[in-house]
Amino acid sequence: MENSAALPWDESDWLDRAAAWTEARLARLGITSHGELTLERMRPWAAVARIETSDGRLWFKEPAPVMDFEAGLTAFVSARSPEFGPEVVAWEGSWLLTRDAGPQLRTLLEGDGAGVPSWEKILQRYAELQLAHVSEVDELLALGVPDKRPQALLGDYPRLVEEVRGLEAVPVERARLASLGPALERAVAALAGAVPMSVIHEELHEANVFVREGNARLLDWGEGVVSHPFAGLTNTLRDIAYRRGLEPDSPEVQLLRDVYLESWTQFAPLEDLRTMFAQGYLLGALCRAVTWERFLAEASQEARDEFDRNAAVWLDIVREGLEDGVRLGAS
Repeated sequence: MENSAALPWDESDWLDRAAAWTEARLARLGITSHGELTLERMRPWAAVARIETSDGRLWFKEPAPVMDFEAGLTAFVSARSPEFGPEVVAWEGSWLLTRDAGPQLRTLLEGDGAGVPSWEKILQRYAELQLAHVSEVDELLALGVPDKRPQALLGDYPRLVEEVRGLEAVPVERARLASLGPALERAVAALAGAVPMSVIHEELHEANVFVREGNARLLDWGEGVVSHPFAGLTNTLRDIAYRRGLEPDSPEVQLLRDVYLESWTQFAPLEDLRTMFAQGYLLGALCRAVTWERFLAEASQEARDEFDRNAAVWLDIVREGLEDGVRLGAS
């Protein structure tokens, strides 16, 4: 894996090509630019630029090749959940142009928090988005969205244990992880049946939610995958618990879980959903481990040096859940 994939924005003419594409799309839509496309930030997983226009500020984004499905998925989500998904202006291939969605939720929470929608409301809308996609799994997979349904994750587990980097930082032995295969099989079996698969956002947290005029939108779908819906709350509840200084299974975290689960009671009683949620939470950690390992396999050496332990950390969370039971929130 020494020859990592080159990033598109490493090419000297990348911003010029992005600007030409953006201007062409704006012209088609009758929108006038008020300045040049300006590079805002580059990270190992994406480059983002902004442009001021007669229709407000717009954002251009291109993800790393390993996430090149993001533009198509974003447009798909936006069309079906226009009030909660990003507002897509145009997209082509891996290029995406969206409207400004307002300030980041994290920024607002660090201020006075005025006009900020509650996490209860955000989780209800997230569940509504997922419910809108339960009959569209084939379409999502056809867009190139990664398949992380429970059986697919079960199949990925042996390879992940064999190849995951950074275990020395946790630390945990590969043999110990490998021995947990049967326990993972039982967790997967517990999720069979009642609740249909859908799209999940592996990083639904306050840095990826943006708020404008009191309306929250979930952005950055490069870590969207097809999986069990409940796997999409692992990072969310861990982050909320951490930032509020809560215990993993505190009443506040359990309440947020139940608010989310209420939307799924058409498929099973709440008590049964809570049991399934614990296994889905576990698989959500496994989703993160697979995503990080997949990203690191194609990343630059600099990115590997910075994020090398991330997949192992998430895999150790899976181990903890399989050995000791799942605690909701952050451990």
